[in-house]
Amino acid sequence: MKKFTLLTLLLFIFSCTTEIKTVDAESEFSSFFKNGDVMTSVTQDPLGNIFSYPTGEAAVTSQVKVWEPGFKSPWHYHPYTGIAYVVQGELTVNYDTETSIDGIGSEKTIISSETYKAGDKAFLGVAKTWHISENKSNEDLIFIVSWLGEKDKPLVVLAE
Repeated sequence: MKKFTLLTLLLFIFSCTTEIKTVDAESEFSSFFKNGDVMTSVTQDPLGNIFSYPTGEAAVTSQVKVWEPGFKSPWHYHPYTGIAYVVQGELTVNYDTETSIDGIGSEKTIISSETYKAGDKAFLGVAKTWHISENKSNEDLIFIVSWLGEKDKPLVVLAE
């Protein structure tokens, strides 16, 4: 009887199949992440301004932004530089490089535009320059930005 029970148990164990699904990390994530640097020794933002650290108590704030197609920010500027990386879609930034940051209520004009696409290198977000950011594409825009600012200080100043 013991042999019969043992044989039945072994047959039961071997007849059970368990499927283990493995994820091919290379194909699953290759569209988002590549081995290598996304930014190396960058000293200037896209408008040619030299990057400098804040003078107060330094603090880093990292954000993930998801914008639907057609999203458009109001006019604003950032007192600090941010390191930005587009994960999905395209980010278009329209700059007013002529209006002083003191011109909070003044009319703004788009002087230049830059578009950053998923998979491009990371870039320095322009500090102290009025701009409108938008998603002009037909898909959600997902980007990550890490602000190199000062502790307890605002990261954005709105025009109105």
